[in-house]
Amino acid sequence: MNSRSYLYDVLSLMLVLGSLFFFYQSTQFLIGKDYVAAGLTTLIGILVIKIGVELGKLALLTRRHERDAEHKR
Repeated sequence: MNSRSYLYDVLSLMLVLGSLFFFYQSTQFLIGKDYVAAGLTTLIGILVIKIGVELGKLALLTRRHERDAEHKR
């Protein structure tokens, strides 16, 4: 397999796990009663998860493309 798909997998996992930081920060803002900041960090966390999932899909498509290319040989 190509190292590119592994890189996509690692980056995808890092983004999804990194989004936990934004959700933690959002709870801290909620404790401090800063609702606007909590809403914005929650939105950022959701977007980071979405990007991570899309990158994971890209890794799967890259692997499938490589596998199909090997079967044609």
